[in-house]
Amino acid sequence: MQISNSLANTYNKPNFNGKIIDSHVHCGKWTNDLFSTNDVLDFFSKKLNRGKDTVDRVIISNLDCIINGKNNSPYMDELSGNLKLLKKCLNNDKLLLFVLCQPGHGAAKNIEILLKEYPNLIKGLKFHPACLDLPANDVKYIPYMKLAEKYNKPCLFHSKIITDSNHNFVRTGVSDPEYIYETARQFPNVPVILGHMGLGGPKAHEAGIETLINSINRGDAKLYADLAWVDCDNPAKPHIVEVVDKLLHSSKGDKTERLLFGTDAPLGVFGEKALKQKNAYENNINNIKQAIRDNFGDDANKLISRIFYRNSKKLLGQNFEKNA
Repeated sequence: MQISNSLANTYNKPNFNGKIIDSHVHCGKWTNDLFSTNDVLDFFSKKLNRGKDTVDRVIISNLDCIINGKNNSPYMDELSGNLKLLKKCLNNDKLLLFVLCQPGHGAAKNIEILLKEYPNLIKGLKFHPACLDLPANDVKYIPYMKLAEKYNKPCLFHSKIITDSNHNFVRTGVSDPEYIYETARQFPNVPVILGHMGLGGPKAHEAGIETLINSINRGDAKLYADLAWVDCDNPAKPHIVEVVDKLLHSSKGDKTERLLFGTDAPLGVFGEKALKQKNAYENNINNIKQAIRDNFGDDANKLISRIFYRNSKKLLGQNFEKNA
C-alpha cells in the first residue's frame, strides 16, 4: 500500500464533525453486569461531548438471548428476550434493533412472528455461534437465513478464530469467518456482517480480512465486516488500514461500503465500568480517524463518512428513519 505522507501532515487532527452509527451495541445481562437501555442511552449521551461528532444511532441486541443460563441454554428465549428489547425500541429512534436468533434452541417461526408484527422496527438478525456452541455453517441456521432473505434483512454473525498467546492458530472455533462465509454463499442476496472481523488477535483479523476480500472478488456472497474490538489496543489501527486499502482496490473496484464502525459497547473498555479507560470510546474513534487520515490522504473524508455513518445507513435502507 502506498502511503501519502505529504498529505498526512495536512490531516494531522481528526475532524469530529459528523454523525456516527455504532453498528454493534448491546444491553441486557452479561456475566456479572446488567445493562439497561437507559444505561446504553446515557452512555452514548456522554460520549464525544468535547467535539462535534454525535452517536446518532446504535444497532442494539439483547444479551439476555446470548448468555447461557441453566442447562447451558440461553438465559432468555428468542421470543420473550427480543420482545422485551423491542418494546424499549418502539419510541426511541436512536435504537435500531437486531433480533437475536437461537438456532438449536429456538425456532425460526418465533422470529417470523416478530417480523410480521414489527417489519420496520426490526432492522436485522443476529447470531452468536460461540454461545450457541453451534458451528456457523450448521444447517440449523438455514431457516433463519431464509427469513432474512424473505424480509430483506441483513444478518450479523459474531466471528472469532481461536489463537494461542502467540497468536498462532489453535483451532477454527464455531464462529470461524469461513463457516459464516459458507452459510452466506447459500444466500448471496442477504448481507452478512462478520462481527469483529475475526476476533482473536492479529492473525485472526488477517483471516477475517482474507475471507471478506475473497467473497468480494468471487462475487458469491454479500459479506460485510464491523470493527468491534479490531485493533482496540493499537492506536495505529494496522488491520483497519489494511482492510480499507484492500476494499479500495478489490478486483470489483471500491468496496469500502462493506465496512462498518462498531464497538461492542458498553462491554469491556467501552463501558463506564472500565474506569481506568473511561475515554476509550472517544479515543478509539479518534485513532481510527487519524489512521485513515495518515494513510489515505484525499480519500480520508469520504472513507470516514462511509465507515462511521453512510455504510450502515445504506445497509439498513428505506427503513432506517422509521421504527414502527
